[in-house]
Amino acid sequence: MNGPRADRDIQGALTAWMDGVAPTQAPTQLLEDTFVQTMKTRQAPVYPWHRLALGGRRFAFAGSPAVVVLVVLGVVLAVTLAVAFGGGRPAVAPTASPTSAATASGGSQPASLPAPGSIKVEATFPFPDLNGFVLDGAVAWGLTRGRIDRIDLATFKVTGSVPLGGAADLYNDLALNDAGLWATDWDTATLYRVDPATLTVVAKIPAGLAPKGILATADGVWVADTHDGKVLRIDQATNTVAATITVGPTGSSGPNWLASGLGSIWVDIPNNGTVVRIDPVTDAIQATIQTPGQFTACGGFAIQPDAVWVSGCDASAALGRLDPKTNTAVIAVPIPGHGGPSLIGDYPWVSVDTGDATSGLLVRINPATNAIDRVLRPDVPFGGGGGILLVGGSAWVTDGWNGVVLRFPLAAFGG
Repeated sequence: MNGPRADRDIQGALTAWMDGVAPTQAPTQLLEDTFVQTMKTRQAPVYPWHRLALGGRRFAFAGSPAVVVLVVLGVVLAVTLAVAFGGGRPAVAPTASPTSAATASGGSQPASLPAPGSIKVEATFPFPDLNGFVLDGAVAWGLTRGRIDRIDLATFKVTGSVPLGGAADLYNDLALNDAGLWATDWDTATLYRVDPATLTVVAKIPAGLAPKGILATADGVWVADTHDGKVLRIDQATNTVAATITVGPTGSSGPNWLASGLGSIWVDIPNNGTVVRIDPVTDAIQATIQTPGQFTACGGFAIQPDAVWVSGCDASAALGRLDPKTNTAVIAVPIPGHGGPSLIGDYPWVSVDTGDATSGLLVRINPATNAIDRVLRPDVPFGGGGGILLVGGSAWVTDGWNGVVLRFPLAAFGG
């Protein structure tokens, strides 16, 4: 999966929150969500297959307990002032299906879920600190700390590795096309190009300020720069940035993840609450779509002819639906946690992280009703929140909570 991962900057989390505050009554749920977004300090890199969480690089409070208390009081004061004075970005009026059981706010949970069925794991591959995972026929490639591993899917054994930069660097995304493997290193603002045949780094490309999501297709390579408000188009012939496309403001929590479909490059931008469509030929912006209500898109995409599905940030607990024909937001479908969408047949599925390493779920959204109509629970401890990749008759699901990649029979997702 590409992408369901939020920028790890507390400033960006605060900005995104302030943009969505315009309560008319005591905002109990808003206060809870705000505390989670602004105070989370999880240290592992956060990716679509991990829990979507806004945090920063490692933040630590040095000093006495009184300092910590003052910081917390400062956050509470900011909340109080925002409630008192209002403000925030305008919400897009959702156009929900007449039969929809979902809400447009993106903050509430489904009233009820179908009873979960069990799904049996066929194989398990340990892969701690997995940051990216792509499939290429009988081979998989996994991005972890300081290297890319080649995995034989028949034996689940690592058959080769490519060392990158420092093991402590924050690697964000991995992509593959005919020109090679591509990996972003957020800490050093570098895009690595790797030859999968020789297992060597063939180029280190300076890539903006903080490169994150990456998209590699037959037509080119694009990188999202989370701090410069731009999408970079890479010239594969020269290993240089050929174009910069401004899609949002500079600052933290900018462009996150990328996808290709319907003749466009799609990118989500948390700090201004939009999804942007880009023409891959001309680099022109085709549309800027405001996301619905308090839902903020900052995860991966799944694209159908009549629907673009995009996952939300940690406080959203929802899956956004956009109409690609009118370039408008339709609805934010509540889900019981966080995760990015993947298409299996005509349905978007989400590997859902509900908050711990054992309670993850696999849920299916019915596009006709914009509601969850099927739930599966793996027969092993499962944290959820990762991508679902399809190859042959199998579905491969990454689980960052437990540091594994799981293989399921694809047939179990049908019906």
